[in-house]
Amino acid sequence: MTDQKNHGNPEILSALLQLEAAARNTEDLLSLHYFIVNETRRILHYRHAVLLETNAHGKTGFHAIRASGTSLLDRSIPKIQWIERLTNHLVSSTPDNQPVTVTSEQLPETLQKDWNSFSLPFPAWTAMRLPDNTLIGSLWLEKETPWSDTELFLIKRLADSYAHAWGYFIRQRRIPSWTLSTEKKWAAAALLAVLFLLPVRHSTLGPVRVVARDPLVVSAPIEGVVASIPVEPGQMITQGTTLFSYEDTNYRNEYSVAEQSLAVAEAELRKATQGAFQDQKSQAEVALLQAKADLATIKKNYAGEMLDHVNVIAEKDGFLLLNDKSELIGRPVKTGERLMEIAEAGKLMLRIDLPVENNIDLSPGASVKAYLNVDPSHSIDAEVTYIGFRAETAPGDTLVYKIEAKLTEKPDNLKIGWQGTAKIYGDSVSLFFYLFRRPLVAVRQYLGI
Repeated sequence: MTDQKNHGNPEILSALLQLEAAARNTEDLLSLHYFIVNETRRILHYRHAVLLETNAHGKTGFHAIRASGTSLLDRSIPKIQWIERLTNHLVSSTPDNQPVTVTSEQLPETLQKDWNSFSLPFPAWTAMRLPDNTLIGSLWLEKETPWSDTELFLIKRLADSYAHAWGYFIRQRRIPSWTLSTEKKWAAAALLAVLFLLPVRHSTLGPVRVVARDPLVVSAPIEGVVASIPVEPGQMITQGTTLFSYEDTNYRNEYSVAEQSLAVAEAELRKATQGAFQDQKSQAEVALLQAKADLATIKKNYAGEMLDHVNVIAEKDGFLLLNDKSELIGRPVKTGERLMEIAEAGKLMLRIDLPVENNIDLSPGASVKAYLNVDPSHSIDAEVTYIGFRAETAPGDTLVYKIEAKLTEKPDNLKIGWQGTAKIYGDSVSLFFYLFRRPLVAVRQYLGI
């Protein structure tokens, strides 16, 4: 009887009407959300309120968007995360649209254990739906005293009003749909089909860099430690210039030892040869000592050859290609290890790392337009000369096909190492295939066909 009287209380009805009117007059959706959790206190006396929104167009799953008393909501707070989980449980266990007072006994054990830590004794929850019954959000209210029937009635009335105002802003954000007649729809479909059949030149993109064409590779002739590099990276060198030198202490010592061993072997051989005329024993040793002398000669020649390779010289003129000589100095190298390159002036080409996912049907002779980072407004024309037959691992753990292209023009001041993006042109394909090749590949891989 008391609740019925309260329903007709002029003061409550006046406050309710004023609150509904103010909600409908909010300027934007953010203002409405702030209004719901804070201004509802004009008619309902609660301690804490949280407004939640559905994740996607009425599908179950809520996330908090506004809380009372704060301008910003931190969803990482444990209490907010607990309310989100609890709301997802309530929406599935509460089929009707009436507000409910929540008790710990009606919750699963995973939610009950945090009840005393995160909730006041008497919380209430209600869903917020549009007139077409679309679920758009929910409201969580909690306080220290029980909720009366009048308060639950007001919660339901306000939730409906708030949802109606919320729906207005949702409709404002929707893109208006086109209304076309059946004839126009068929004409548009036919035009689209014709456009999809139009032939276009297929193309793909890949990182490109300027490299030397047919450079002379300078590798380590012997094993050892690099002692010095008297030339600088990018320096123009001439044939006969010393490129680098090994630490020669061991090789010089080995050569000196080989010389001494040869001198001893030759002395023993002369002594045995002179005594062979009088002593048969010395005559028998001549052949053995001759073999020892020959072996000592071979060791000396080998040590001399190794010593001759201590200083590595350039075999032709060109630019020295070397990243950082400090990385080589003091480092032991093995025979045949690639150390540097010599590039002839003017002999340049393009090297393209085409990602596997960007691969199209290409063949030697395909045209290329390269846009370098130093001058992206101008392109450099080239022609594909080589296409790798298998993918290789590039920096960043990506699989790429190595493609080489010769320049069909000679731009001024083109330098080795410049990078950019290359556009490689293939055969003509339909516009439909050009636009949807990547989505079709993704669908095929997803379906496993």
